[in-house]
Amino acid sequence: MTIKIKDGFVLRKIGASYMAVPFGARANEVKGMISLSESGYLLWKAIQGGTDTVEGLVEVLRKEYDVPEEIADRDIRAFLDGLLQQGVLAE
Repeated sequence: MTIKIKDGFVLRKIGASYMAVPFGARANEVKGMISLSESGYLLWKAIQGGTDTVEGLVEVLRKEYDVPEEIADRDIRAFLDGLLQQGVLAE
């Protein structure tokens, strides 16, 4: 599975929170802003930067947070599943 975020989102930091805000035509498809944790923001930026596999995202998360591979993999898959359900990922 190649991971890619659809065009039409801008990232914003609002207070202590990170948000992915849809704009243009994407705003009609995705209702409201998508709240991201600090690690979610890190993963989103990594995907935008070209990291397009779960394995690559696991490495990004482990470098930043020093978590076991199994936990990083599980959390990333849950994160990606949420983005897929919200219509954020290109299929």
